[in-house]
Amino acid sequence: MKALLAPLAELADYEEIRKNRTKENGMIQISGCVNTQKIHLLSGIGSGCGYKLVVFSNEEKAKKAYEEYLLFGEETYLYPARDLLFYYADIKGKTLTNRRMEVLRAIAEKKKEEPVTVITTMDAFLDGIISPDEIQKNRIHITGEDTVDLTKLEQDLTALGYERESQIEAPGQFAVRGGIIDVFPLAEEMPVRIELWGDEIDSIRMFDAKSQRSIENISEITIYPASENCFGNNGLVSFLKYFPENETLLFYDEPHRLQETAETVEAEYTESLKNRADAGMKEEGEEELRVFQTKDIISEMNRYSGIGLTTLESKCGLFKVRSVYTVQAKGDGHIRSRQKGSIHIITVLKC
Repeated sequence: MKALLAPLAELADYEEIRKNRTKENGMIQISGCVNTQKIHLLSGIGSGCGYKLVVFSNEEKAKKAYEEYLLFGEETYLYPARDLLFYYADIKGKTLTNRRMEVLRAIAEKKKEEPVTVITTMDAFLDGIISPDEIQKNRIHITGEDTVDLTKLEQDLTALGYERESQIEAPGQFAVRGGIIDVFPLAEEMPVRIELWGDEIDSIRMFDAKSQRSIENISEITIYPASENCFGNNGLVSFLKYFPENETLLFYDEPHRLQETAETVEAEYTESLKNRADAGMKEEGEEELRVFQTKDIISEMNRYSGIGLTTLESKCGLFKVRSVYTVQAKGDGHIRSRQKGSIHIITVLKC
Protein backbone atom coordinates (compact mmCIF):
# COMPACT_ATOMS: atom_id res chain seq x y z
CA MET A 1 0.00 0.00 0.00
CA LYS A 2 2.73 2.50 0.99
CA ALA A 3 4.75 1.65 -2.11
CA LEU A 4 1.76 2.41 -4.32
CA LEU A 5 1.07 5.74 -2.65
CA ALA A 6 4.66 6.94 -2.20
CA PRO A 7 4.95 8.60 -5.65
CA LEU A 8 1.96 10.81 -4.89
CA ALA A 9 3.95 12.57 -2.15
CA GLU A 10 6.06 14.17 -4.90
CA LEU A 11 3.00 15.63 -6.60
CA ALA A 12 2.73 19.39 -6.17
CA ASP A 13 0.02 20.35 -3.68
CA TYR A 14 -0.75 16.73 -2.79
CA GLU A 15 0.02 17.27 0.90
CA GLU A 16 -1.86 20.57 0.87
CA ILE A 17 -4.95 18.84 -0.51
CA ARG A 18 -4.65 16.10 2.11
CA LYS A 19 -4.27 18.69 4.84
CA ASN A 20 -7.35 20.63 3.73
CA ARG A 21 -9.51 17.70 2.62
CA THR A 22 -11.84 17.76 5.65
CA LYS A 23 -11.37 21.31 6.93
CA GLU A 24 -14.51 22.65 5.29
CA ASN A 25 -17.74 21.47 3.78
CA GLY A 26 -17.92 21.32 0.02
CA MET A 27 -15.67 20.00 -2.71
CA ILE A 28 -12.03 20.40 -3.67
CA GLN A 29 -12.08 20.04 -7.45
CA ILE A 30 -9.07 18.36 -9.09
CA SER A 31 -9.23 18.63 -12.86
CA GLY A 32 -7.06 17.10 -15.57
CA CYS A 33 -6.83 13.57 -14.16
CA VAL A 34 -7.77 10.75 -16.52
CA ASN A 35 -9.55 7.57 -15.46
CA THR A 36 -6.38 5.48 -15.06
CA GLN A 37 -5.08 7.82 -12.34
CA LYS A 38 -8.33 8.67 -10.54
CA ILE A 39 -8.43 5.58 -8.34
CA HIS A 40 -4.76 5.99 -7.45
CA LEU A 41 -5.27 9.63 -6.53
CA LEU A 42 -8.40 9.15 -4.46
CA SER A 43 -6.82 6.28 -2.55
CA GLY A 44 -3.89 8.50 -1.56
CA ILE A 45 -5.94 11.57 -0.71
CA GLY A 46 -8.46 9.52 1.25
CA SER A 47 -5.88 7.50 3.17
CA GLY A 48 -6.59 7.66 6.91
CA CYS A 49 -10.26 8.67 6.64
CA GLY A 50 -12.72 6.51 8.55
CA TYR A 51 -15.26 6.46 5.71
CA LYS A 52 -14.64 6.99 2.01
CA LEU A 53 -17.66 7.15 -0.28
CA VAL A 54 -16.87 7.10 -4.00
CA VAL A 55 -19.63 8.04 -6.45
CA PHE A 56 -19.78 7.26 -10.18
CA SER A 57 -22.37 8.04 -12.83
CA ASN A 58 -23.02 4.44 -13.92
CA GLU A 59 -22.67 0.86 -12.75
CA GLU A 60 -20.00 -0.08 -15.28
CA LYS A 61 -17.62 2.61 -14.00
CA ALA A 62 -18.38 1.72 -10.40
CA LYS A 63 -17.64 -1.98 -10.92
CA LYS A 64 -14.37 -1.25 -12.70
CA ALA A 65 -13.30 1.15 -9.96
CA TYR A 66 -14.20 -1.43 -7.31
CA GLU A 67 -12.01 -4.06 -8.95
CA GLU A 68 -9.12 -1.59 -9.26
CA TYR A 69 -9.48 -0.33 -5.70
CA LEU A 70 -9.11 -3.84 -4.27
CA LEU A 71 -5.44 -3.50 -5.23
CA PHE A 72 -4.97 -1.10 -2.32
CA GLY A 73 -5.97 -3.73 0.23
CA GLU A 74 -8.64 -1.80 2.12
CA GLU A 75 -12.06 -2.99 3.24
CA THR A 76 -14.02 -2.07 0.12
CA TYR A 77 -17.65 -2.63 -0.84
CA LEU A 78 -19.72 -2.10 -3.97
CA TYR A 79 -23.23 -0.80 -3.23
CA PRO A 80 -25.58 -1.31 -6.21
CA ALA A 81 -28.50 0.98 -6.97
CA ARG A 82 -32.06 -0.21 -7.37
CA ASP A 83 -33.49 -0.09 -10.85
CA LEU A 84 -36.27 2.38 -10.11
CA LEU A 85 -37.93 1.92 -13.50
CA PHE A 86 -38.32 -1.86 -13.16
CA TYR A 87 -38.57 -2.05 -9.38
CA TYR A 88 -42.16 -3.26 -9.31
CA ALA A 89 -41.46 -6.03 -11.81
CA ASP A 90 -38.76 -7.43 -9.53
CA ILE A 91 -40.13 -6.46 -6.14
CA LYS A 92 -39.85 -10.02 -4.73
CA GLY A 93 -36.28 -10.57 -5.82
CA LYS A 94 -33.77 -10.83 -2.95
CA THR A 95 -30.45 -10.89 -4.82
CA LEU A 96 -30.03 -7.13 -5.10
CA THR A 97 -31.38 -6.53 -1.60
CA ASN A 98 -28.91 -9.11 -0.30
CA ARG A 99 -25.95 -7.32 -1.88
CA ARG A 100 -27.11 -3.97 -0.55
CA MET A 101 -27.79 -5.34 2.93
CA GLU A 102 -24.27 -6.77 3.09
CA VAL A 103 -22.96 -3.23 2.71
CA LEU A 104 -25.38 -1.81 5.30
CA ARG A 105 -24.30 -4.52 7.69
CA ALA A 106 -20.60 -3.78 7.12
CA ILE A 107 -21.20 -0.12 7.93
CA ALA A 108 -23.31 -0.96 10.98
CA GLU A 109 -20.60 -3.29 12.35
CA LYS A 110 -17.63 -1.09 11.41
CA LYS A 111 -15.11 -0.67 14.21
CA LYS A 112 -13.91 2.85 14.80
CA GLU A 113 -10.28 2.18 13.95
CA GLU A 114 -11.04 0.29 10.73
CA PRO A 115 -11.48 2.40 7.56
CA VAL A 116 -14.14 1.41 5.07
CA THR A 117 -14.56 2.40 1.42
CA VAL A 118 -17.88 2.17 -0.39
CA ILE A 119 -18.15 2.58 -4.16
CA THR A 120 -21.56 3.28 -5.66
CA THR A 121 -23.49 5.23 -8.28
CA MET A 122 -25.34 8.53 -7.93
CA ASP A 123 -28.80 7.01 -8.40
CA ALA A 124 -28.20 4.77 -5.35
CA PHE A 125 -28.95 7.79 -3.15
CA LEU A 126 -32.38 8.47 -4.65
CA ASP A 127 -34.44 5.68 -3.08
CA GLY A 128 -35.37 5.47 0.58
CA ILE A 129 -34.03 2.68 2.78
CA ILE A 130 -34.35 1.73 6.44
CA SER A 131 -32.40 4.11 8.66
CA PRO A 132 -29.21 3.11 10.54
CA ASP A 133 -31.00 3.62 13.85
CA GLU A 134 -33.84 1.30 12.82
CA ILE A 135 -31.37 -1.39 11.76
CA GLN A 136 -29.53 -1.16 15.07
CA LYS A 137 -32.79 -1.24 17.01
CA ASN A 138 -34.52 -4.07 15.15
CA ARG A 139 -31.76 -6.50 14.16
CA ILE A 140 -32.02 -9.77 16.05
CA HIS A 141 -28.97 -10.91 18.01
CA ILE A 142 -29.04 -14.40 19.50
CA THR A 143 -26.33 -16.08 21.58
CA GLY A 144 -26.07 -19.57 23.01
CA GLU A 145 -26.77 -18.16 26.48
CA ASP A 146 -30.12 -16.60 25.59
CA THR A 147 -33.65 -17.72 26.25
CA VAL A 148 -36.06 -17.39 23.34
CA ASP A 149 -39.80 -16.91 23.03
CA LEU A 150 -40.38 -18.87 19.83
CA THR A 151 -43.67 -17.16 19.00
CA LYS A 152 -42.14 -13.71 19.40
CA LEU A 153 -39.11 -14.72 17.34
CA GLU A 154 -41.41 -15.79 14.50
CA GLN A 155 -43.23 -12.45 14.71
CA ASP A 156 -39.96 -10.50 14.75
CA LEU A 157 -38.63 -12.35 11.70
CA THR A 158 -41.84 -11.68 9.80
CA ALA A 159 -41.64 -8.00 10.75
CA LEU A 160 -38.09 -7.89 9.33
CA GLY A 161 -39.34 -9.13 5.98
CA TYR A 162 -38.52 -12.85 6.28
CA GLU A 163 -40.91 -15.28 4.64
CA ARG A 164 -41.99 -18.47 6.39
CA GLU A 165 -41.53 -21.68 4.38
CA SER A 166 -41.77 -25.38 5.14
CA GLN A 167 -38.04 -25.68 4.32
CA ILE A 168 -35.68 -22.83 3.62
CA GLU A 169 -33.86 -22.69 0.31
CA ALA A 170 -32.81 -19.07 -0.14
CA PRO A 171 -31.84 -15.96 1.84
CA GLY A 172 -34.76 -14.14 3.44
CA GLN A 173 -36.63 -17.28 4.52
CA PHE A 174 -37.26 -19.08 7.82
CA ALA A 175 -38.90 -22.36 8.85
CA VAL A 176 -40.14 -23.72 12.17
CA ARG A 177 -40.41 -27.39 13.14
CA GLY A 178 -41.18 -28.08 16.78
CA GLY A 179 -38.35 -26.57 18.83
CA ILE A 180 -36.15 -25.98 15.79
CA ILE A 181 -36.07 -22.76 13.80
CA ASP A 182 -34.09 -22.41 10.59
CA VAL A 183 -33.22 -18.93 9.34
CA PHE A 184 -31.34 -17.84 6.25
CA PRO A 185 -30.16 -14.32 7.21
CA LEU A 186 -30.01 -12.04 4.21
CA ALA A 187 -26.44 -10.92 4.90
CA GLU A 188 -25.02 -14.40 5.54
CA GLU A 189 -23.64 -16.99 3.11
CA MET A 190 -25.32 -19.93 4.89
CA PRO A 191 -28.47 -20.50 6.94
CA VAL A 192 -28.46 -21.20 10.67
CA ARG A 193 -30.39 -23.73 12.72
CA ILE A 194 -31.37 -22.77 16.24
CA GLU A 195 -32.43 -25.70 18.45
CA LEU A 196 -34.34 -24.99 21.63
CA TRP A 197 -34.69 -26.93 24.86
CA GLY A 198 -37.85 -25.39 26.17
CA ASP A 199 -37.10 -21.69 25.84
CA GLU A 200 -33.33 -22.09 26.21
CA ILE A 201 -30.87 -22.22 23.31
CA ASP A 202 -29.46 -25.73 22.97
CA SER A 203 -27.32 -25.06 19.90
CA ILE A 204 -26.77 -22.67 17.00
CA ARG A 205 -25.39 -24.29 13.86
CA MET A 206 -24.64 -23.26 10.32
CA PHE A 207 -25.90 -25.80 7.79
CA ASP A 208 -26.08 -26.46 4.07
CA ALA A 209 -29.46 -25.47 2.60
CA LYS A 210 -29.39 -28.22 -0.05
CA SER A 211 -28.25 -31.21 2.01
CA GLN A 212 -29.61 -29.89 5.34
CA ARG A 213 -26.39 -31.14 6.95
CA SER A 214 -24.79 -29.19 9.78
CA ILE A 215 -21.44 -27.55 9.03
CA GLU A 216 -20.28 -25.99 12.29
CA ASN A 217 -21.48 -24.77 15.66
CA ILE A 218 -21.41 -21.05 16.30
CA SER A 219 -21.84 -19.11 19.51
CA GLU A 220 -24.03 -16.29 18.20
CA ILE A 221 -25.84 -14.93 15.17
CA THR A 222 -27.08 -11.48 14.17
CA ILE A 223 -30.06 -11.38 11.83
CA TYR A 224 -30.48 -8.23 9.73
CA PRO A 225 -33.67 -7.15 7.92
CA ALA A 226 -34.62 -8.99 4.74
CA SER A 227 -36.22 -5.85 3.33
CA GLU A 228 -34.98 -2.27 3.06
CA ASN A 229 -38.41 -0.85 3.85
CA CYS A 230 -39.86 -3.56 6.06
CA PHE A 231 -41.45 -0.96 8.33
CA GLY A 232 -43.12 0.98 5.51
CA ASN A 233 -42.13 4.30 4.00
CA ASN A 234 -42.13 6.21 7.28
CA GLY A 235 -38.63 7.05 8.43
CA LEU A 236 -36.87 5.92 5.26
CA VAL A 237 -33.62 7.73 4.53
CA SER A 238 -31.12 8.08 1.73
CA PHE A 239 -28.05 5.81 1.72
CA LEU A 240 -26.02 8.96 2.40
CA LYS A 241 -27.33 8.98 5.99
CA TYR A 242 -25.21 5.91 6.76
CA PHE A 243 -22.08 8.07 6.63
CA PRO A 244 -21.31 10.48 9.51
CA GLU A 245 -20.59 13.95 8.17
CA ASN A 246 -17.48 14.60 10.29
CA GLU A 247 -15.83 11.23 9.53
CA THR A 248 -16.55 10.83 5.80
CA LEU A 249 -14.75 12.02 2.69
CA LEU A 250 -16.82 11.94 -0.49
CA PHE A 251 -15.26 11.44 -3.92
CA TYR A 252 -17.18 12.50 -7.01
CA ASP A 253 -16.24 11.28 -10.48
CA GLU A 254 -17.24 14.05 -12.91
CA PRO A 255 -19.73 15.87 -10.61
CA HIS A 256 -21.67 17.51 -13.45
CA ARG A 257 -22.29 14.05 -14.94
CA LEU A 258 -23.48 12.76 -11.56
CA GLN A 259 -26.12 15.48 -11.37
CA GLU A 260 -27.26 14.88 -14.96
CA THR A 261 -27.57 11.14 -14.34
CA ALA A 262 -29.57 11.53 -11.15
CA GLU A 263 -31.92 14.09 -12.70
CA THR A 264 -32.54 11.78 -15.66
CA VAL A 265 -33.32 8.80 -13.42
CA GLU A 266 -35.58 10.94 -11.24
CA ALA A 267 -37.50 12.26 -14.26
CA GLU A 268 -37.86 8.80 -15.81
CA TYR A 269 -39.15 7.34 -12.55
CA THR A 270 -41.69 10.13 -12.13
CA GLU A 271 -42.91 9.62 -15.70
CA SER A 272 -43.13 5.83 -15.30
CA LEU A 273 -45.11 6.24 -12.08
CA LYS A 274 -47.56 8.52 -13.86
CA ASN A 275 -47.89 6.07 -16.76
CA ARG A 276 -48.56 3.18 -14.37
CA ALA A 277 -51.26 5.16 -12.61
CA ASP A 278 -52.87 6.21 -15.89
CA ALA A 279 -52.89 2.59 -17.06
CA GLY A 280 -54.38 1.36 -13.78
CA MET A 281 -51.37 -0.86 -13.09
CA LYS A 282 -51.02 -0.02 -9.42
CA GLU A 283 -52.17 -2.96 -7.30
CA GLU A 284 -54.14 -2.64 -4.09
CA GLY A 285 -51.82 -2.40 -1.10
CA GLU A 286 -48.79 -1.67 -3.24
CA GLU A 287 -46.64 1.05 -1.71
CA GLU A 288 -44.76 3.56 -3.78
CA LEU A 289 -41.03 3.82 -3.34
CA ARG A 290 -39.80 6.84 -1.49
CA VAL A 291 -37.66 8.66 -4.03
CA PHE A 292 -35.66 11.74 -3.07
CA GLN A 293 -35.07 14.69 -5.36
CA THR A 294 -31.62 15.14 -6.86
CA LYS A 295 -31.33 18.73 -5.63
CA ASP A 296 -32.01 17.59 -2.06
CA ILE A 297 -29.42 14.82 -2.21
CA ILE A 298 -26.75 17.18 -3.56
CA SER A 299 -27.68 19.74 -0.90
CA GLU A 300 -27.01 17.06 1.72
CA MET A 301 -23.75 16.07 0.02
CA ASN A 302 -22.59 19.68 0.25
CA ARG A 303 -22.62 19.28 4.04
CA TYR A 304 -19.75 16.80 3.70
CA SER A 305 -16.13 17.35 2.70
CA GLY A 306 -15.43 16.05 -0.77
CA ILE A 307 -13.03 15.67 -3.66
CA GLY A 308 -14.29 16.14 -7.22
CA LEU A 309 -12.21 14.47 -9.93
CA THR A 310 -12.78 15.86 -13.42
CA THR A 311 -11.02 15.27 -16.71
CA LEU A 312 -11.47 18.92 -17.71
CA GLU A 313 -11.94 21.95 -15.53
CA SER A 314 -15.66 22.54 -15.65
CA LYS A 315 -18.63 23.75 -13.68
CA CYS A 316 -19.99 21.30 -11.14
CA GLY A 317 -23.69 22.17 -11.18
CA LEU A 318 -25.28 22.21 -7.74
CA PHE A 319 -22.17 20.84 -6.05
CA LYS A 320 -20.39 23.35 -3.83
CA VAL A 321 -16.76 23.92 -4.94
CA ARG A 322 -14.43 25.48 -2.36
CA SER A 323 -11.10 25.29 -4.24
CA VAL A 324 -9.70 24.09 -7.56
CA TYR A 325 -6.46 22.33 -8.46
CA THR A 326 -5.28 21.25 -11.89
CA VAL A 327 -3.12 18.28 -12.86
CA GLN A 328 -1.96 17.24 -16.30
CA ALA A 329 -2.11 13.53 -16.99
CA LYS A 330 -0.74 11.55 -19.91
CA GLY A 331 -1.69 8.10 -21.12
CA ASP A 332 1.83 6.86 -20.31
CA GLY A 333 1.06 7.11 -16.61
CA HIS A 334 2.64 10.49 -15.87
CA ILE A 335 0.87 13.14 -13.87
CA ARG A 336 1.93 16.78 -13.74
CA SER A 337 0.51 19.11 -11.14
CA ARG A 338 0.47 22.83 -11.81
CA GLN A 339 -0.03 25.35 -9.03
CA LYS A 340 1.21 28.95 -9.08
CA GLY A 341 3.60 28.34 -11.95
CA SER A 342 5.45 25.33 -10.52
CA ILE A 343 5.40 21.97 -12.29
CA HIS A 344 6.38 18.68 -10.71
CA ILE A 345 6.55 15.45 -12.72
CA ILE A 346 6.14 12.02 -11.18
CA THR A 347 5.37 8.55 -12.43
CA VAL A 348 2.09 7.18 -11.19
CA LEU A 349 1.38 3.47 -11.20
CA LYS A 350 -1.60 2.60 -13.34
CA CYS A 351 -4.34 0.61 -11.66
